[in-house]
Amino acid sequence: MELGLNTYKQHEQVDDNVTLGRISLNSAGMYKVMHLNGAEINAIPKNRTEQFLVGDWVALEPQADFDLINQRLPRYSTLGRLTGEGYHVQEKDAASNIDQLFICISMNKNFKSSRIKRYLYAFQKDDEYQTSLVLTKSDLNPESAEIAAQLADEFDIAVFATSSVTTEGIEGLRASILLGQTVSFYGNSGVGKSTLVNAVAQKEVMATSHISDKTDKGRHTTSSSRLILIEKGNFVLIDTPGIKSVGVGASDLAQVFPEIVQLAQNCHFRNCKHIDEPGCAVKAAVKNGTLERKSYDQFLQLQEESQSTQGYLDAKTAKKLSRKAEGKREAMSKRNYRKPPM
Repeated sequence: MELGLNTYKQHEQVDDNVTLGRISLNSAGMYKVMHLNGAEINAIPKNRTEQFLVGDWVALEPQADFDLINQRLPRYSTLGRLTGEGYHVQEKDAASNIDQLFICISMNKNFKSSRIKRYLYAFQKDDEYQTSLVLTKSDLNPESAEIAAQLADEFDIAVFATSSVTTEGIEGLRASILLGQTVSFYGNSGVGKSTLVNAVAQKEVMATSHISDKTDKGRHTTSSSRLILIEKGNFVLIDTPGIKSVGVGASDLAQVFPEIVQLAQNCHFRNCKHIDEPGCAVKAAVKNGTLERKSYDQFLQLQEESQSTQGYLDAKTAKKLSRKAEGKREAMSKRNYRKPPM
């Protein structure tokens, strides 16, 4: 199998004279690479300070019992998220060079449309990869098909209502993955991601755990990202750990709140924040009932959160650059220091 190399070549140029592989495991800075023949080998970066993501294509120099990573090839997509709060917020990347991202949301008693909007706002990157929504455990909701159709129309993305119990939607989901693509399934712990992937792969490729009757949630069954070959379907899966929370940074609110963006075109001020400005068409729509209050409230919440988070990230970057510049000045000062004559 070519590990998605043909798909990669549609985005980036590749030197065919170089031994290539993909990072298949990154566990606490310990790497494994997968060769085009499917063999998985321990790997050590030539530059020990360089960091790699699962999914990275790399140029290798095979040794006796390990591979030396000489170079990382350019990434055409990166899957990442924000973690933490305030000055502890940080951008955390989980995988690279993916073609499709399936956001998994369980249709159990914790099903919320607000969570869907938050996930789409955080992860949808139409310029890097295709995003689809997977509603898992559809057997728990008799209206799953209607809800899926409504969400597909609202967000203009593919939505799959699936059940690992009844196998509903599994075949359609499997058919949406093209030959040679690299895909990833992302969602909270306990949404049934592992069971779903096993059903799509038609093979036990991921461990599963039982759901707690008290919390209606499962446990983490994946502790680090991992690249897995799916032979039936000839595609590559990058499995990522389940997530507990999703932060949002600067992004395009139009993707998840198209109705508000459309209303905003009639606001009196072009830079209207839809909070207390006069002539706001969005607030007028909330008042007359044409826009749901809960949708408006979440819009304001995500807008404020994204602006705040971006401010923290910009401040951290500025602080880091300031420390770097101070270090350079200190080094130059020591270099130019001359001992006074005795």
